[in-house]
Amino acid sequence: MEEIFVTFLSEGEKVAGMLHVPDKIPAPSIILCHGFTGNRIEAHRLFVYAARELCKKGFAVLRFDFRGCGESEGSYDSITISDEVKDLGSALDFLYTRNEVLKDKIGVIGLSLGGVISILKAADDERIKAVCTWSSPGDLREMESSIKNMFGEMSLNRILLKSYIDLPTGDRIGRKFVIDALKHNVLKSVSKISPRPILIIHGTKDQLVPITHAEKLYENALEPKEKYYIEGSDHTFNKWDWQWQAINRTIEFFQKVFQK
Repeated sequence: MEEIFVTFLSEGEKVAGMLHVPDKIPAPSIILCHGFTGNRIEAHRLFVYAARELCKKGFAVLRFDFRGCGESEGSYDSITISDEVKDLGSALDFLYTRNEVLKDKIGVIGLSLGGVISILKAADDERIKAVCTWSSPGDLREMESSIKNMFGEMSLNRILLKSYIDLPTGDRIGRKFVIDALKHNVLKSVSKISPRPILIIHGTKDQLVPITHAEKLYENALEPKEKYYIEGSDHTFNKWDWQWQAINRTIEFFQKVFQK
């Protein structure tokens, strides 16, 4: 196995990533999409563990920083969901240039907002052959209940009156992020992924994105579809057992889809 630092362009800006290459190539491949204010490592190195374990099982894995995040170019206060969907498209373009990758066997894993990005892109890009979401919102219009956790005490209406929003994490986003987010219909998009398979993984005690979002995603997705709930888990699977439940169940899913 090998880990290669890579870069590619998305709308003229450099995107940084890590490509995990298994011993046997060309191989089925997985792209990891991180969450809001995240990066290609993610909380408690979740994406590092996932990528390395997938690679051990024979998958090539690309984990990358969306523009404005991690080591990629761009400013966080200019990002939008629409731009991150374009970044995922650029990641797909990049994989299509790599000899290590089986072009007809590319899947995506998206954590939290990365799950939204994965669904939106898969809905109109059949290069994505399978989708797995971790703790993904299902309806962005119903996320106001989480605004206190994400933005402090502000209401959605107050946020829309500002030109930018300072987050409790120390990041700053532009008003256009919120306006753009409200344009996207995730539930409509998830219904367009079939006949490609989707696996929806969610913690039963997720306080940032309640499990009702997973239920709505599952209800709106068409077959083949699967769901897997991790009892007691929070938003980013912040216990060793929760983390590995998510990773191992995801590997089983992609093995079934790509390694028949």
